Amino acid sequence: DTRVHKDSMSQMLFAMEKDETILACCGETKVDNKSQSWVTACQVYEYYSSHHMKKAFESVFGCVTCLPGCFSLYRIKTDDDNPLISCDYVYGRYARNDVESLHEKNLYHLGEDRMLTTLLLQHFYDMKLSFVPEAVCWTIVPHTFKILLSQRRRWINSTLHNMMELLKVKTMCGIGFASMKTVVVTDVISTAILPASLAYFLTFVVVVLVRGQAIDNTILLVYGVTLGCQVVVFMFRARWDYFLWFFVYTILGIPVFFFLLPLYSFWHMDDLSWGQTRQVQADTTGGVEGKVEDMQKSSRPKGETTLGEDQTQADDLEVVDIGNVNVVAV
Repeated sequence: DTRVHKDSMSQMLFAMEKDETILACCGETKVDNKSQSWVTACQVYEYYSSHHMKKAFESVFGCVTCLPGCFSLYRIKTDDDNPLISCDYVYGRYARNDVESLHEKNLYHLGEDRMLTTLLLQHFYDMKLSFVPEAVCWTIVPHTFKILLSQRRRWINSTLHNMMELLKVKTMCGIGFASMKTVVVTDVISTAILPASLAYFLTFVVVVLVRGQAIDNTILLVYGVTLGCQVVVFMFRARWDYFLWFFVYTILGIPVFFFLLPLYSFWHMDDLSWGQTRQVQADTTGGVEGKVEDMQKSSRPKGETTLGEDQTQADDLEVVDIGNVNVVAV
């Protein structure tokens, strides 16, 4: 359900050749079916901000906390043949099938890409996980609210439990408050209090607009910085077309992503099923017909290159050996 720009692989390989300390990297994932429904429209700006704000900020510390499973590049080994992603520690921990606690099940069963990223951050503290904004891919996102619920239940619970694992890592970049550990702590707290924060904001609006209470300067500063960060990203990335998607996200997306989805996810934290994302159905000839394939064909812009439609699942994993760079692309 993902197509990759023809230059994206070159951009990521160039970043790895330029910096030998980069263990893995990812690019920007855009929404392919933007206008299919109000659900997909809400996700356009969310995907944009999660990459150009969150991943870009984490990349400064060399600690991107989630390399997306749809398109990432991993370095297999060093120039002197020391294994990296293929080392015994990462492979052994990632292949565990003896998980018993609810915490471990949320780690291993719901977010395999985020768990792999967590293992890399735990073991290779002297290497970087980076974000390459020039590398672009497009993915099909859930188009109904029911499918979105099942997807975000996995994502939110996996994020919360993986961040708790990262709190144990003592070698993350930075010192004191100016460190990646502070970012992780903030991420854990903000994820846990998203519904409460939205309720507080609505209460604040009512108190100010209805009751006419004076606004404290500190609160104005907090909201000003929050909105200002959005404007700064627009200016530096020159993506003014996302203003429309920003308004759609503000009106429709904030109640969904800040309140409904977190509450649903926390209430169903013991639900370890994969959900309805990427389901396939049998056709009349006895084969398998992927729903996302038809969606991808209908939303594909003319002139864009994509992987051959007759490729098998084995082609999803491509090993590349160019010069001194040995990587695996997912």
